[in-house]
Amino acid sequence: MNLLKNLPDIKNARRIGILGGAFDPIHYGHLAAAEGARQEMGLDFVLFIPTGQPSHKNTATFSEHRYLMTALAVADNPHFHVSRMELDRQGPSYTIDTLRILKEETDVELFFIVGADEMMQIMHWKDAYDLLSICQWAAATRPGYDIQALSDHVAKLSASHGLQAHILKIPGLDISGTALRNRIIDGRFVKYLIPPAVEGYLRDLGLYQNSQPQDEMILKTVAAKLSPKRYRHTLGVLETAIILAAHQGVDLRKTYLAALLHDYAKELKAEEKRDLCKAFNIPLDPIQEQYVNLMHGQLAAELARREFNIEDAEILEAISYHTTGRAGMGKLEKIIKIADNIEPNRPDYPGIEEIKALAGVDLDRGAAASIKRDIQYTRERGNAVHPWGLEALKGLEI
Repeated sequence: MNLLKNLPDIKNARRIGILGGAFDPIHYGHLAAAEGARQEMGLDFVLFIPTGQPSHKNTATFSEHRYLMTALAVADNPHFHVSRMELDRQGPSYTIDTLRILKEETDVELFFIVGADEMMQIMHWKDAYDLLSICQWAAATRPGYDIQALSDHVAKLSASHGLQAHILKIPGLDISGTALRNRIIDGRFVKYLIPPAVEGYLRDLGLYQNSQPQDEMILKTVAAKLSPKRYRHTLGVLETAIILAAHQGVDLRKTYLAALLHDYAKELKAEEKRDLCKAFNIPLDPIQEQYVNLMHGQLAAELARREFNIEDAEILEAISYHTTGRAGMGKLEKIIKIADNIEPNRPDYPGIEEIKALAGVDLDRGAAASIKRDIQYTRERGNAVHPWGLEALKGLEI
């Protein structure tokens, strides 16, 4: 399983598929349409693009949850990738804007994948005439759909506006996000309708039933507190940690909170860190006194407790020790430690590919490789290594 993929280099591809949508939640119908298009059109890969703010409807779930569910759904397919491009753009999301951006970045052939119903309504989309010619289209039908009506519609637009469209017959998957949300609200099964990792995310985060408004509030607070660069790193850690946690059977809401808050105190000035350590009665040993930035994990955990009423020990420990590790690390601690080192926004460095490979098959070995890298980096800079990291490494090495 390829757990930790970076987005591929679009410029080196020949033909890529684009599948946009609210993905609220993503389900097997989306995945089947993407795979069908990939195989029939000979696509290098399919790029899933969750809408940020859909122009035509409200979403039941805020954007980060929809993005993470999509990331979980595509994590085990090397030909599927997910992009934040619409989530990170201000204002309503329009397909034409996304396609124009992609066309500016690359000369590859683009194939936009839609459902048959959407294809029938294409002339109601923004800048419809430009849409028809900017890319090729793949229209996926559902069971029992009137394919003749769709074929006639496509032929008419082809003759009048040069539309290039392909009709995909997708077997036996008539699933909708609305129906899935209603099933979840009513307590009915969704197993075999959505990927298991997405089902786990829905369960742990309580989406559509017991969603926590605090989840979105914390994300917005973190975004406001951190610099854009540090916030991008945090989102990368969040995505990586969620994928690892789903694979390891670790609670995904705990993972969400630990990843989101792990660097909450990172950008405080050194004197602010010292003052908060005193205010919170957090003692400093000689190494921490000299390198007070080592304390940003402990300070972030204490701020999480005070500002967001987070008392769960697993969450607080994962935040506290993500910089150094410690003896007796739990699964969540290892996941946040690894994710902090290999999230997709990190520049490449010697050893990162080894950590990624190990993390997908053996959490202990992945955590050990991550801590070894940090110790080596610290020594190369001429700094003292904190004993917590050395003690963590002893407990992880076999």
